[in-house]
Amino acid sequence: MSKSYILVTGGAGHVGSHLIERLVKNPNYQVISLDNYFNGSKNNHIDGAEYREGHTKDIDKLIPEKIDVIFHLGEYARVTPSFEDVDKVLEMNVIGTARVVEYWRKSPNCKLVYAGSSTRFAIEGDGGHHQNPYAYSKATNVDLINNYGKWYGLPYAICYFCNAFGPREKGEGKYGTLIAKFEQMYLKGQPFTIVKPGTQKRNFTYVGDLAQGMILVAEKGEGDGYTLGSNHKYSIIEIAEAFGGKIEYIDGYPGRAEMGEAPNKAREELGWKTTIEVIDYIKDFVAKNKKPSLLAQTLRQNILD
Repeated sequence: MSKSYILVTGGAGHVGSHLIERLVKNPNYQVISLDNYFNGSKNNHIDGAEYREGHTKDIDKLIPEKIDVIFHLGEYARVTPSFEDVDKVLEMNVIGTARVVEYWRKSPNCKLVYAGSSTRFAIEGDGGHHQNPYAYSKATNVDLINNYGKWYGLPYAICYFCNAFGPREKGEGKYGTLIAKFEQMYLKGQPFTIVKPGTQKRNFTYVGDLAQGMILVAEKGEGDGYTLGSNHKYSIIEIAEAFGGKIEYIDGYPGRAEMGEAPNKAREELGWKTTIEVIDYIKDFVAKNKKPSLLAQTLRQNILD
């Protein structure tokens, strides 16, 4: 039996690498990653997959194979930096995704699984179109994919990610994400910096659960509305308190708006569920990286002196 060709854009990224890690276990899949390494890393490569470096706007040249399923994760994916990175957002999320969608249209019997953003379901209720450049681009792409599916009768499914956390998460630089940033602050003994007010709540979802959810959606999902998020929300203050240590409040843009009600098709239709809660993950991290008490540090220093 011939193998199915699976394309993962952004396959060297946080979620993409976990998705590929699961896909390559299926002997019937030939898995290809297309990544421009803007935020991905070659350290995230998984044995058994083929990696091609390039921009999604050049997908026609870079992926000549007949693809059966496209998992499209290869986009700019940060809220706060998007205000100063509008050119990058437009290039990756508008031009790049438009080319991916056209590639999908011209690929017979190919299914597109798109990684949308939970910013679409912000309490403000604008569908993500006016919050920030990143949210605007993601909301626009959801509209585009829904329309292509309707106009051309194409098979597709749209997932919505809610703040991925877990192994291979990037904490350094302006593109780092919250849990990995706090892990680094904890290890360095630094205060946890929180943009005021800190009471804003988020859904955090384990990266392995996101990857498994995308596979379920690819196998059984149809159309829009597959939210992949925890049922629990935590404020940024609660996340910092789970690590322990000093909190320092700073001024700045507080990030994505708080999520309101979102479609629950992933749980109701597909039986998807989360397996690891963020607070339990943090407690496990702290236990594995337990710091000695101040008394123990003092005694040790006295002995050395």
